[in-house]
Amino acid sequence: MSVHSSFLKILSSIGSFSKEEQQLLKQELQLKELKKDDILLNEGDICSSACFVVSGSFYQYYTDTDLNIHIIDLSVENDWALNHKSFSSRQPSKHIIQAFEDSIIYKLSIESAHKLIGKSQTFLQLMRILEESTTRVSFFDNNYTPDEKYAYILENKPELLQTFPQKLIASYLKITPETLSRVRKRLG
Repeated sequence: MSVHSSFLKILSSIGSFSKEEQQLLKQELQLKELKKDDILLNEGDICSSACFVVSGSFYQYYTDTDLNIHIIDLSVENDWALNHKSFSSRQPSKHIIQAFEDSIIYKLSIESAHKLIGKSQTFLQLMRILEESTTRVSFFDNNYTPDEKYAYILENKPELLQTFPQKLIASYLKITPETLSRVRKRLG
């Protein structure tokens, strides 16, 4: 298996991995294809893998008692898809991660991550990436106004707007679709 160039690019952005370390990682990665609507993680399951999105997209959500969907995170190509809380605490997930479209991912199990770290401390850098993604979600949710959140997406993640419908984007931003429409008009 040849590791996708975007994954290698992400790796090189976080640290310097030797050819031997890249080979070790390659042996631990599992390539997996999912169809639209396939479940990557079910509510109640323990998240045991971090998944790098090679192509496609995913949404992480929970449903309330009225069966309304609340988006926690959106993942597109070159993002990680995982429930970090469940992954790190080994507790059952309260969220579902589902393929929004046909997708290809690399799965790295927590056991493989520990095995890699045992062979080389350089792999601790991988854990830092996963930690950053969780910090971003809570910081984003708690510290930005709707206009700032939308502006952030426009500047940093415009592919979310091209991939997901307005209803999911609004839920991700923790605003109503009507507020999203007003924000979009203001920000162009």
